[in-house]
Amino acid sequence: MRRLSSDIRTRLPLAAVLVVLAPRAAPPARAQGLAMPKVEVDYDKETDFKAFRTYSWKDPATPAKDAQMHTRVIWYVERELEKKGLTKAPEGAKGDLFVRYSARARETFRGTPTQGELPVPGGAGHPTTSVDFQRVAEGTLVLDLERTSDEKTVWHASTEYTSTDKKRLDAETASAVRLLISKYPPPPQ
Repeated sequence: MRRLSSDIRTRLPLAAVLVVLAPRAAPPARAQGLAMPKVEVDYDKETDFKAFRTYSWKDPATPAKDAQMHTRVIWYVERELEKKGLTKAPEGAKGDLFVRYSARARETFRGTPTQGELPVPGGAGHPTTSVDFQRVAEGTLVLDLERTSDEKTVWHASTEYTSTDKKRLDAETASAVRLLISKYPPPPQ
């Protein structure tokens, strides 16, 4: 039998220790159950959006059922439009654009199935399926910008979002508004 040199004998245990202590590659990421909300945008391609500087509100097509949520939606929209360079017209005056929103919300249940196996003596097991139900709030938010001169909708955006925690509904709404207005103004043609 051939003898390993002492140099190799000391390197092998060191290599084995390094392999054990080395960080292992992370397992592949599992798909998460949450996806970014999809935003649908439509706009008048012949409109010069740079001409709009001010806005005023038009009554909501479908206001939020909760008065506090109605106030928050308006507040969030105003903050985001301000970031885009649009200024709210003074009370009683018409801006270059009318802003109108529509909000629909509903509570529902969503189920998450899991599969398993019950052990059976002397057998391969009995397959089982169970479903965990969770109460969720689903919402749709639509935002329209209308040219005040002819009340024609020049920009329209909508999104749907889901919240599993009523305490986070306010944050989810703020996020939905931010996501919608991030698509304004549309890219120049």
